[in-house]
Amino acid sequence: MNFDDAEAQNVLLAGMPAMKTSLLLAAAVVLNACVPLSPPATDAKPLSLAQQETRECQRARVVFPAGVYTPEIKSERGTYYVAPTPVRVEGVLLGGGDRGGFFIANDGRHAAWFGDARDDADDRAGTLLGAIGAGAPKLWVFSPALPLTPVAR
Repeated sequence: MNFDDAEAQNVLLAGMPAMKTSLLLAAAVVLNACVPLSPPATDAKPLSLAQQETRECQRARVVFPAGVYTPEIKSERGTYYVAPTPVRVEGVLLGGGDRGGFFIANDGRHAAWFGDARDDADDRAGTLLGAIGAGAPKLWVFSPALPLTPVAR
């Protein structure tokens, strides 16, 4: 394209704001699909873990940080509580910390969880990753149960 022609250059430049607006709108739609729309309500109370606790789960150690764990979501199988800081996993190749917490099943069993708890609670994907199964929470059952105390709201 020859930019010596001022009229052609003006036509090209006039179309750029519309293109930028379209790209920004498309990006907003895609990013919105990855963000939780609204967390479902739960009647569960926050629980406190007085000190850091470590549990053996599926050939790895899960380190639960001390602090207040808030109910993330309640499913027909139990309640997911999210940790105040990332939950660490030790003893696996990649290790590290991730968003997660503990799950208390209706029968009282405890499990560590990682991922997006909403995918489990409503049996449908809450994010784009959940739509392909990558965001579904991973439950790692452990014993003994964590020493938790209820927190008044």
